[in-house]
Amino acid sequence: MSDLNKSQKVPKQWYRPEQQVCPGCSYRLKRSHILWHKRLIFLTGAVDVASWAYRCPNPACLHSDQVYRSSKAEQVHLKYRRYSREVIITLGYRRFWQHQTIYELHDWLTQELGLPISARQVLNLIGDFLALLRAAQPAKIRQQLQQVEGLLIGLDGLQPEKGNTCLYVVREVQLGLTLMAENLEESSTSTMVERLVEPLKTLAAEAGLPWLGVVSDAQQTIRLAMADSLPEVPHQYCQFHCLRTAGSLTFEADRKLKKQLKIPLRERLTRLEQRLTALPQTDPYKAVLLGYADAIRTALLVGGIAPFDLGGVWLFEALADLAQSLDHCQKKTITLFCVAYLRL
Repeated sequence: MSDLNKSQKVPKQWYRPEQQVCPGCSYRLKRSHILWHKRLIFLTGAVDVASWAYRCPNPACLHSDQVYRSSKAEQVHLKYRRYSREVIITLGYRRFWQHQTIYELHDWLTQELGLPISARQVLNLIGDFLALLRAAQPAKIRQQLQQVEGLLIGLDGLQPEKGNTCLYVVREVQLGLTLMAENLEESSTSTMVERLVEPLKTLAAEAGLPWLGVVSDAQQTIRLAMADSLPEVPHQYCQFHCLRTAGSLTFEADRKLKKQLKIPLRERLTRLEQRLTALPQTDPYKAVLLGYADAIRTALLVGGIAPFDLGGVWLFEALADLAQSLDHCQKKTITLFCVAYLRL
């Protein structure tokens, strides 16, 4: 990083306020002092950047003490940072949208662009990007909320891994917009009200939107929090959670069906694959037989997701499709050899 401070010829960029006339007395603003001056690192290299402060020269003006600055200058840097916003935003995009690793980003900056930066500094800049993203979120949310006539909120707690806190996500259902995401160490009613419900009420008041309703799971503390803070707002339990609970018996029966189908198939499939492996490479039917065997094994690996994706039913239908395909082969005299093997 010492290369950044060496005296060398680098481009210079000076910024002054976009406003040139005092709004109070219409005097032309004059340069006062330098607000900040530093060498910024852009994607194209280092640039000496300075932002000048301007004041009204009229001592009788009520705005004579006001400092005017360039908005463009504030958009190119972060305070106490040597790397420009251009670098920070590009790194964030490559990290979270293109899924590049920290070391891939470091190689791109140093080898392709020739910028002086360490792998640790890349990680720090990613943190700056997340801070920028979070700071911009409230304005983005308020802009999108202008599209609706009222708030319809969906609230759900994501089951944490062992030892971690529970993440509660709040969305505007009509827009599919995430309004909040909070990690809560404990899920008491008072915590729900303080960390989730009250900020939502503040947001609704600022946006001037009425409450249309709340959708959540059947968690007791959420129900109590809504009843205490929003007693007149309709509160409906999430249909997906209700269906998943109601369909648990069906899903369990389907799981047993899938197990009963898999056990005999796995035993026969192993013997079949052994016989297919023993076939000579010149056998014209070997590739077809291996294809059927792979299809059966792939079907056995498919699971299910409650409440609607039933793995046992799917496996039964897949085997029925394979049986239909075999029957089709049986009608062709050239594939009778295939059928003889697959029928075991």
